[in-house]
Amino acid sequence: MLVLATEASGTLGGSALASWTPITTLLVAYAVVVAMLWWRGDPADGDKAPLGALQRIGRGLTRTTGIPGWAAIAIGQSLFALLVAGVGFYSDVAWHIALGRDEQLFTAPHAGILLGLLGILSAAVFGTIVATLDGWERGWRVAGFRVPWSMLPLGALGIGAVSGFPMDEVWHQAFGVDVTMWSPTHMLMIMGASFTGLAGWLVLADTGIRPSHSRWAAFLHGLAAWLTLQGLVASQGEFSFGVPQFAQVFQPMLISLAAGIGLVAIRLVLGPGRALLITVVYALTQAVQLGPGDGPVETRHGATFLASAIAVEAVARLAGTADRTRFAVGAGLGIGTLGLAGEWVWNTGAHQAWNTSLLPYAVVTSVVAAIGGALLGAGFAGAFRFAVPGRHIGTTALVAGVVLTALPVLWFLPRDAGDVTADITLERVGTTTFGVDQVEAEGAVVTVALTPADAADDAHWFQATSWQGGGLVLQDMVEIEPGVWRSEGPVPVEGLWKSLVRLHRGGSQLMAAPIWFPDDPEIGEPEIPAVDRRIEMGPETQYLLRETEEGDLPWLVPVVHGYLALTVLGWLVAFVVGVRRIGAPIGPEDGAREPRAPSRRRTGAGA
Repeated sequence: MLVLATEASGTLGGSALASWTPITTLLVAYAVVVAMLWWRGDPADGDKAPLGALQRIGRGLTRTTGIPGWAAIAIGQSLFALLVAGVGFYSDVAWHIALGRDEQLFTAPHAGILLGLLGILSAAVFGTIVATLDGWERGWRVAGFRVPWSMLPLGALGIGAVSGFPMDEVWHQAFGVDVTMWSPTHMLMIMGASFTGLAGWLVLADTGIRPSHSRWAAFLHGLAAWLTLQGLVASQGEFSFGVPQFAQVFQPMLISLAAGIGLVAIRLVLGPGRALLITVVYALTQAVQLGPGDGPVETRHGATFLASAIAVEAVARLAGTADRTRFAVGAGLGIGTLGLAGEWVWNTGAHQAWNTSLLPYAVVTSVVAAIGGALLGAGFAGAFRFAVPGRHIGTTALVAGVVLTALPVLWFLPRDAGDVTADITLERVGTTTFGVDQVEAEGAVVTVALTPADAADDAHWFQATSWQGGGLVLQDMVEIEPGVWRSEGPVPVEGLWKSLVRLHRGGSQLMAAPIWFPDDPEIGEPEIPAVDRRIEMGPETQYLLRETEEGDLPWLVPVVHGYLALTVLGWLVAFVVGVRRIGAPIGPEDGAREPRAPSRRRTGAGA
């Protein structure tokens, strides 16, 4: 266990989050598996050193799974890399919420994220090398290499995600630390990893291997479909961890978007009942992960997808899937209504519980996002030639899908603060334990009188929040008389904790007022004492992102945001090209037959 930093930095203390053990364990396991696959793969006279070892590992995978070596390497490497990046990502978010900023670039969580993102990129590189050595026939011929069509989106995701890591350091050097998931450089890394499950599934489409080919094929199709759902909701981590810094409407909207893409694709590719089966597995895995585990922050996943899967299956059975555009629109409507109702029941127990004030925003954005996502999911299914027969999605429908998914996201990104004054009164309760790790600190119950008195009457949520003192404390504010609200329990008002009241109302009004903030000379911020005060509630970013600064590189902001937009557009183009080429009819340039999985009795990986 490592000491995180210094008292002045706001991250004093040790934490399992700083441990290198999880990453080291994964890498050792990876090395063992690779060695076993090399041993299992027979040597061949045609092996070309020094790449013969890689080719031999591919043969080992083929003998084990029946999947062509290049594809098995690309899938295995990318999914393992996704696991490593996920472990680092979870620890890094938990670190910033519970402990504040870190003092060095290569912490254990950061190393896990970087190794995982490099692993995603290397999956495309390794897959291309082995496909070339094994004589794979379908794909682009580039500088002497045969690049399978599915390597284009996988490689694009890897390049974009890896580029986010150095850009993030430049961003922090220019503007200070921003402990939020949704900065542009963070989103490069998060989204690059989020779509990796989808890209891995596309590799299976490229091979033409059906789930019925073998148990391994069925398992990998199911795993890729599950990871598609898992990845598509990864960007909602701030809601899962309890410190969202953007409008609450994003949570139901993005859940519906993920359901539209993932469940429609699963239903079309894997057939009747499979979407529901995979969502049951997904929900069970999320249930296992509920709670604090070994970390200092309690997480709560926001999506179950169960009601959405039922809606998709019902639409498929009642309206059919022959017209995929019609099926996608119907499925999107079902997800945005019945599916949303199911998620609503689940999220009445969320860190920031869903209530009726959110309903009009959630219904409109969820229906729009779900239809857009469903159109894209149906388009993705076109890469699988063995999928449920139907008329493929046209270009107009795909463009409509992109517009419908982007429109509600861009609409609610801007945030502002309302004209609200808070009279804050503290009732000291003595030393109390806080957070999952039971950190001791002096506590206080918070009473807030708002002006105007009805300022929080239709709030999405109104909470007292304490973080970065060794854990996370969330106390809902309860109205005890008109315009006067009291926290359900105490919050810490000493030490390294940062405590504030947060009010979220309207579409995108997020405002806050401080309760207690420690002195932080490293960034030039004075103490905000825990005393009774009357204060105008301001944009909450000035408190949640206390470490940020204006910087002297104003041109960097539009450059980085522009790069993010272009990268996302590049990913979209890569997927469209890959899907269209993989799903196109077999032509003379592709050989005389549909690609098939090689027999596991043979040693050749490219047959």
